[in-house]
Amino acid sequence: MSAHNFGYRAWPLSDLTNDDIAISLTNDADDNWFGKYNMQHIMPDLNYTKIYFNYCNSINLHVKALLFESLNNTFVINDILEISETLGFDCIGTVYHSYLLTEFSDFKHELQEKNIFPNKYGLLNKLEDVITFIKLRKNAIASGINLEDFWEEMPVRINVINLA
Repeated sequence: MSAHNFGYRAWPLSDLTNDDIAISLTNDADDNWFGKYNMQHIMPDLNYTKIYFNYCNSINLHVKALLFESLNNTFVINDILEISETLGFDCIGTVYHSYLLTEFSDFKHELQEKNIFPNKYGLLNKLEDVITFIKLRKNAIASGINLEDFWEEMPVRINVINLA
């Protein structure tokens, strides 16, 4: 399976329009976090995350909980989390937009010259590699190349965590 076959849906309950609990959970996230803090659709509340995760599983919607770790200290999670797998590092604009996924090929030659290759998930293995990607991207934009420049690039490490 190639790296481009991997992906995720950040909030799978948001599509369930005939499920009152799914609607309530989606509205809670929008009202309490996403709209209030103009967040990246990342949930900083472990208790809410567990409720969401357990409800998904109870309706046979098999999900994994992802931990996005960034250099942004707006929200700090002090909960002890069990990481079951580190998927790698990404460069996101929002949870729904990966610059790395959409633009790696634009910088493939320069990155490969620096021995930077995507892993099996299409992510990079080191923070330094994502920083190099961001520098190449910013230089390209500064030189006039037409790339999406709406959201600031945010390097994140993505892990699968155990909530059970």
